[in-house]
Amino acid sequence: MSKIFIISGPSGCGKGTIIDKLLQNQELNLYWAKSYTTRPIRESDRKENKYLFTTVKEFKEIERRGEILESNLYNGNWYGTSRMEIQNALKKGVNVIKDIDVHGAMAYTKMFQNLVLIFIKSDLVDIETRLQNRQQNSEEEIQNRLAEAIKEMEFAKHYDYVVENKQNHLDEAITEISNIIKKENNERN
Repeated sequence: MSKIFIISGPSGCGKGTIIDKLLQNQELNLYWAKSYTTRPIRESDRKENKYLFTTVKEFKEIERRGEILESNLYNGNWYGTSRMEIQNALKKGVNVIKDIDVHGAMAYTKMFQNLVLIFIKSDLVDIETRLQNRQQNSEEEIQNRLAEAIKEMEFAKHYDYVVENKQNHLDEAITEISNIIKKENNERN
């Protein structure tokens, strides 16, 4: 049975970079299931093709039709998992990997049994540095994300695994999560 690997953690903890590296490892049999979002398109989104961008009105209509498994308002933008993306991947026998906030992850625990929750934590100073280096957010937005990070880290105790992504040790975090996925894949039969 295929599994759904949920990766959560505060903005700036390195989730996106880690997931990109994991998806390159064919041995892990991972599929990125796209989510709907109402946030503005970033330059990196044009290359990565990880989201289904929509307006708030369209998002609410898609949600009303039952095409979104779970949704959450994060930093003023709606995010929601495409039901079809998850179902199609699982039917094909591949593992799904998703970057979902802690509230969405808790919603998933009520919907799926074949779920593995992985929380990525980082030091707040490292998170702030990464957010500043991205140059995508104002100082006020960064401070809001840091305040949210403190709240999100409280959820780590509800996850199956907690992996620390220390500054300048990204490869260690990637290796640890790869090993978790391999272990979970071996236990699925």
